[in-house]
Amino acid sequence: MNVNKNTSVAKDASDVIESLKNSYNELVYPSKSFGVTSVNSLEAKAKLWGLNPVPAKEARVLELGCSMGGNIIGQAVYHPEGSYVGVDLSGSQIEIGNEIIEAIELNNVKLVEQDILKIDKDFGTFDYIIVHGIWSWVPDVVKDKILEICNVNLSERGVAYISYNVYPGWHRLNQVREMMMFATQNNQGMGLLERTEKAISFVHHMNELIKESKDIVPKLEWKTDSFDSALDHKAYYIAHEYLEPINDPVYVSDFINRARKHNMIYVADTDFQLSAITWMKQERRELIETMSGGDWNTKEQILDFYYDTQFRRSLLCHESQAHLLRHNEEFLIEAIDSLYFGMVNKGKVLKDTKNAIEQVIVNQCRTGEFFNVADCKAELERLQNGTEYNEVELYSMLIRFLLCGFIVPVTEKKEISTFVEGVSTVSKELASYVQTVVDRGGSNFINISDLYNDSVTGFNSAHVLMMKELEKPKTLEELYEVADEKLKVNETESSGKVVEIAGRSVVDGALDDLGRLGFLCNK
Repeated sequence: MNVNKNTSVAKDASDVIESLKNSYNELVYPSKSFGVTSVNSLEAKAKLWGLNPVPAKEARVLELGCSMGGNIIGQAVYHPEGSYVGVDLSGSQIEIGNEIIEAIELNNVKLVEQDILKIDKDFGTFDYIIVHGIWSWVPDVVKDKILEICNVNLSERGVAYISYNVYPGWHRLNQVREMMMFATQNNQGMGLLERTEKAISFVHHMNELIKESKDIVPKLEWKTDSFDSALDHKAYYIAHEYLEPINDPVYVSDFINRARKHNMIYVADTDFQLSAITWMKQERRELIETMSGGDWNTKEQILDFYYDTQFRRSLLCHESQAHLLRHNEEFLIEAIDSLYFGMVNKGKVLKDTKNAIEQVIVNQCRTGEFFNVADCKAELERLQNGTEYNEVELYSMLIRFLLCGFIVPVTEKKEISTFVEGVSTVSKELASYVQTVVDRGGSNFINISDLYNDSVTGFNSAHVLMMKELEKPKTLEELYEVADEKLKVNETESSGKVVEIAGRSVVDGALDDLGRLGFLCNK
């Protein structure tokens, strides 16, 4: 399936690459962590689909288009036995990222200013290759190079992750991009931020015009929904999403075929619902199977038509590993037993059920912590007082929760604990990581992440102080005393008057946060 590409794609690749480099240097894109790219998560999903990936704890990881390293620095902190390399065109962003790494004193991660086109086999071998947020914005020669790197620089058991915009969903957003290009076509001499603000203003006014004209132009909610979605982002995101010289969505079937030409095999999407169908009602599943002729790749495209998908996050492996893939969706018990599961949206309300096995999983989700099969079995035995239960049903129900998108799998569990006097510690690397982001200006460029690479918010100097003090065990009174000495805490009274209170007042809350996030070690 081929579609007409943007005319700008035909530009000389070197010119486009230089333009991309300049735009990212001009309007810095904060370097965030993405939970979906966590090696912990990638390993778990690869195992479920039948592969035998290298454990995240010891993996060699390469990120292409790493910006300032915000997506891998945290992962390097949590996996000191692993090694991480980030590559980006932007020298200014690489410099910032390496300064952050130096401030943290990490020695297992480095960022390199590097043209992807110049990477060869001598660059090294990696167990995971992450490509998030660049595929759709680079010329074809770079797309092919990315797949070549996956083929040449990925270890035999390795897993590659590539995210990209897809049709048919992006047909709706293409209109937004075309409007922004139209609005700024005569303003190429402007700075990128100024052009972006003009483009946003144009789309905003067009959005309002349509919303106020439903009596004249009915049934255009789909269009205003697309406008609302596009405008619900910061300027730097809109600039790089809609105003770069290239934004080249593809059909997933074309991506799969392109990967195959480079000896890379499509595994599945990281979103199980974009690949799995066994959770569906029988008649719906059978219709999809009939339409696809039993072909996994054809089925993926059918699902994109079905869901009107606009973004994919695909996993790839080497041809030599293809025979391991369990595209029949019959996941191995030993794989399930080796994983932990946690609720995707902790704000989602799960209803009680009369099915005991389902209720146990619901209860585990409600705890907010990750759990495994053993936890479910123990809870079942407790609730049923030793009465026998159908073990196969338990595994089937877990898989159903997984495929329906209620829970996500990981291979490691963060140890949630409470502060223990004279015992609890925080690793020096983790303390320096948080301190660098919170107190040394790092938050302007990257965010704090947890073990699962999800963003951590709400941290302040109190958390930093507690973490630094707990590089060695302390009593609670010792922590209170140092907080009183070093922390300035202001409180607003009901009258509106701001008063300074004792620093110790925030210690207990900070310790609770550290324990909840798995930052405390009680060994």
